Amino acid sequence: MPKIKAVKAREILDSRGNPTIETMITLSNEMSAVSSVPSGVSKGSFEAVELRDQDQGRFKGMGVLSAVKNVNELIGPKLVGMDVLDQKKIDSSMMEIDGTQNKAKLGANSMLSVSCAAVKLGATASSLPLFLYLKQFVQSNSGKKLPIPMFNLLEGGKHAGASLNFQEFLLIPASSKSYPESLRIGSEAYQSLKQILFDRSESTLLADEGGFSPNLATNQSGLKTIREAIEHAGFSYAYDAFIGLDVAANSFLDGNVYKISDRSVAYDSQDLGEFYKVLVTDYSLIYIEDPFSENDLKGWKKIASDLSSKVLIVGDDLTVTNPYRLQQALENNVVGGIIIKPNQIGTVTEAIAVSEIAKFKGLKIVVSHRGGETMDDFIADFAVGIGADYVKFGAPARERVVKYNRLLEIEEELKRI
Repeated sequence: MPKIKAVKAREILDSRGNPTIETMITLSNEMSAVSSVPSGVSKGSFEAVELRDQDQGRFKGMGVLSAVKNVNELIGPKLVGMDVLDQKKIDSSMMEIDGTQNKAKLGANSMLSVSCAAVKLGATASSLPLFLYLKQFVQSNSGKKLPIPMFNLLEGGKHAGASLNFQEFLLIPASSKSYPESLRIGSEAYQSLKQILFDRSESTLLADEGGFSPNLATNQSGLKTIREAIEHAGFSYAYDAFIGLDVAANSFLDGNVYKISDRSVAYDSQDLGEFYKVLVTDYSLIYIEDPFSENDLKGWKKIASDLSSKVLIVGDDLTVTNPYRLQQALENNVVGGIIIKPNQIGTVTEAIAVSEIAKFKGLKIVVSHRGGETMDDFIADFAVGIGADYVKFGAPARERVVKYNRLLEIEEELKRI
C-alpha cells in the first residue's frame, strides 16, 4: 500500500465568508484527497479549541493561518511515511503531538481537516464508498438504513438577527417515509413557508443555515407558521411531518433566568420546563435539543422526568461530542439522544468512539453540520457509516444541499450492495 507522501493545508472561506482550513493528503502513488472543516456559530463552552489567529488586522482575528501552519509544519512531517489505512494511528499521532485535553495546541480545526482527508483517501485507496469504509470503525451494527433528515426551516438565536429566540425550528418527516420522500417533504414545505412569509410581507431573507429569519412576535408564532407551511404544502401535520426544536438555551440565558419573547417576565428553570410541556402538547413536538443551558442540571433533570416519554430530548452544548460530558449526562439520565459533531472533538475516530458509547447506552444519534459550512459532503457519508438515526444539515437550500444530495447518491449505492 502506498504511504503518505505529503500533507498540505491552506486557508479558504466558509459559507459565512469566514476563513476555515482545507487539507490535501497525497500518497506516494499520487492519489490524493481533500477535506475542509466547518465552524460553529453557537458553541458549547466545553468544545475542543478551534484555533484562530486573533490578528485583529486580518479577518478581524478569524484567520486560520496558525492552524494551517500547524498542519504543514507539525502534523504533516509526523504523518509522512504512514499507512493511510491506519486511521487510528494517524489520529492518535496528532493527539500525541497536541498533548492537551481540548486540542488547544494544534486546534481541533487543523486536526479534523487532516483526519477527514485521511479517511477519504483511505476509502479511495481501498476502492470503497466512503460510508462503507467508515463502517469498519464501528462495532455496533449500522445496517443499511439512511438517517432521517431534520430540516431547519426557521432560524433564530445566534444564527439570525430576527426576534426568534429558539435557534432552529425543524421539520422532521415521519420515520415511515423513504429518504427521497423525506427530501421532497422538506423541500416543498420550505417553498410553502417562503410563500406564506411573502404573502404576509414578512422577510424571506435567509440565515446562516439557509432557514428563513422573519421577525415573528414569539417563538410560538414560529411553530404555528411551520405547521401552516406543512399543511399548505399538502402534507398532514403530525402524520407526514412533525416539528422539533433546537432551543440552544445557552443563547438566551441571562444570569439564572431565561429571557424569550413569549412573555415579558423571564422564566426560571421550572417555568421554562412548564412552557415546554405546553409546546409539546399544542404542537405535537417530537424533538427538543438543548432545552436548558449546559450547566442547568436541575432544568435538564426536570424535563427528562416530565417529557422523556413523549419527546426525544437531545444534548449538544451539554455533551459536545465529548466522552466525559456524555458520561455526566448518562449518569444523570437527562438525554435520550446526542448530537455528534466531529469538529467538537477534533478527529474522526474520537467522534465515532463517542457515538459508539451513546449507542451502547441506548441513545439516538444525531449527526450535525455547523453554522459555517463548506462544500465538503463528508458528514453525509459519516452519518450513514456510523448508523446515525437522524441528520441535521440545515435547510434544503444553498450550500446545504450538497449533503442532502449526497444522501441520495448513497441510497442508490446501498441498493447495489
